[in-house]
Amino acid sequence: MATRLPRKPRPPRVFPKVIYGFEHDTWLAADLARELNAEYRTILVHTFPDGESKVTVPKGAHSAAVCCSLDQPNRRLIEVFLAASALRDQGVRTLELVAPYLPYMRQDKAFHPGEAVSQKVIGGLLSQTFDRFIAVDPHLHRVKTLRRVFNGKPALALTAARAMASHFRDRSPDSDAVALGPDIESTPLVRAFAKAAGIQWAVASKKRRGDHDVDISLPDGVVFDRRSVVIVDDIVSSGTTIKTLARALKSAGAREVEVYVTHAVFDEKASRAFKRAGIERVFSCDGVHHASNAVSLAPLLAEGLMKCL
Repeated sequence: MATRLPRKPRPPRVFPKVIYGFEHDTWLAADLARELNAEYRTILVHTFPDGESKVTVPKGAHSAAVCCSLDQPNRRLIEVFLAASALRDQGVRTLELVAPYLPYMRQDKAFHPGEAVSQKVIGGLLSQTFDRFIAVDPHLHRVKTLRRVFNGKPALALTAARAMASHFRDRSPDSDAVALGPDIESTPLVRAFAKAAGIQWAVASKKRRGDHDVDISLPDGVVFDRRSVVIVDDIVSSGTTIKTLARALKSAGAREVEVYVTHAVFDEKASRAFKRAGIERVFSCDGVHHASNAVSLAPLLAEGLMKCL
């Protein structure tokens, strides 16, 4: 009988796109490249004394994805446009933008005469530059799909709900906890989080009078007394909504209040205010570099990129 030779192990699959990341947030793109077993290259940025940026990209590739945080949009969007132009000049034919935090999405209409519709402007410019787009929990209101933002180009809106819920479960929290969204727009995110975490969920109502002035009403029929409450939201910036909600929950008898947020763009002053409002902890995803980062988006982004092949 012939002896069967042992089967050679298959080489690991190499992702066909080269992943590019900026040197100021290499953690995000580099983690994504490792998740995909892909080649990673760093985009260099030099800032001149007057604030202008000089962007230099390494050698190009047939297909590439630029992965970057856009939490400082007025500067970083310019750098993204410059990098994309340099990559096209180097021969990149298919170019994808992976921007977990996608800025300028909230202004999707002119609420007062003379206002620029930033979503239309930025979406139009990016759609002229990139071929496909991936974002995480984009802050959309009246425009419901990313394809519409980018003039019909392929676009994938991912949600961090399951990733955050997995982190929540791993910490072995109180199974009687309740997930709470701050307003009706948070419903899809908090519902998905609660379903994955296996806990009750509800949504508060919010009336905003200004960037630092909101009214919050807790939902009827939900008992918060002596329970742990997890506030779930897509973005926390000034923190006014979260602080107001936490105070209302404490007044309703909540034993513990913590926050899970996809995009943390609040400062240290807001962090101290959260503590004073009774918030025990804030956990955020790492699409925006922040001291509260606890949930990696690399596996989620890798799954999204694989779908785009």
